Amino acid sequence: MRYYFPLILLLNVFFACSERDNDSQTTTDSSDWELVILDSIQVDYLGNVDGGDFKNGVGVFFNFKENKLIKFDSSGRVLQESSYPKDGPGRVEYPTQLKFTEEGGLFAASFMGWLYELNSDLSLKQQIELSFPTLAKDGGGFIQNLGHWNDSLISYYPGRGGVNPYDPHFIRDNFLLEKIDPNTGASVPIIRIPNTSRYSSDKYYERAWIQFGISGDMLHLVLNNETLIHTYDLSKGGKYLNSVDFKPSKFLDNGEHSEKYQYISRTRMLDGNIRQLFVTEMGVVLIYLEGIDEDTFMQNELKEPMNFPKYKNFQNKVMKIVLPDSSLSNEIVVPYKIGAILNIEGLDKPFYAIRDDDFLGEEQDYITFYKLHLQRK
Repeated sequence: MRYYFPLILLLNVFFACSERDNDSQTTTDSSDWELVILDSIQVDYLGNVDGGDFKNGVGVFFNFKENKLIKFDSSGRVLQESSYPKDGPGRVEYPTQLKFTEEGGLFAASFMGWLYELNSDLSLKQQIELSFPTLAKDGGGFIQNLGHWNDSLISYYPGRGGVNPYDPHFIRDNFLLEKIDPNTGASVPIIRIPNTSRYSSDKYYERAWIQFGISGDMLHLVLNNETLIHTYDLSKGGKYLNSVDFKPSKFLDNGEHSEKYQYISRTRMLDGNIRQLFVTEMGVVLIYLEGIDEDTFMQNELKEPMNFPKYKNFQNKVMKIVLPDSSLSNEIVVPYKIGAILNIEGLDKPFYAIRDDDFLGEEQDYITFYKLHLQRK
């Protein structure tokens, strides 16, 4: 009996430690995340942010009206500003998509298809010219379709062989991206849509927008109105590996069309829409809108341009994380005061997003960026 109380004590300590270990493991492995506003910074510039990137403590954004880039640091201090002529020497037209490299280089793409390499002071280093023109005449902004891998640019640059990117079966019939040598403009086509996508079929659907991101040798690609993430290995020529469904609880879709060139979304209802995609070593982050059903859309006359701002009243903006083992996070509702995100470098790193002053009903003579962080619950 003299060992009874010490034995009970040891057992209590053992189970207490086990419970703490289990709690710790549950916290570490939790699939529930939350988005936290850590702070905000102000950049002394008055104008809209129409595209941007942030990497290694430095950000850059584009203002469409002035055809201008502004470079800043994590304190909000403006490092460089550069306005560009739209013709003549040094011409840079609408560099809406911006991509920093790991080494600090900066590339840009115009929504009209032109590709540029910029110096650290934002001056033009070179225009990158391919052997054929792109036939895409829209896009840009915060759509992610410009990347950098092993000294090559990866770009959505349709037009090889004169193919029309607005053809209803463009995605099915063609390579989707170009791997480009920025020094010579030489390029090779890569990445085909897999048969897991409905866009690989003969059927007609709403036109889809392509976005992708790269981490290491892995390229992850999405179509904005489909809930699949397709993964490819760039080290093996863009070999298709797999597709993962991120399974949103609400992601409206108007389905198969009876004929080509039908546009139902924004006419009778609003499709779910992947707005931004960020690929990190620790997981893929998607930001999407849920969509608006037909009854709500028609009753509130949401087809009318003057009512476009009301979209936010009838759908959530949601963030979801797909981890490397294909497990899924919870759905994180993103407040509309948080606008477009510049970049997410890692799930363990803070990142920056524009504060939507229009949504808040505020006018400022500077731009505010929220400093955000993802943390497990």
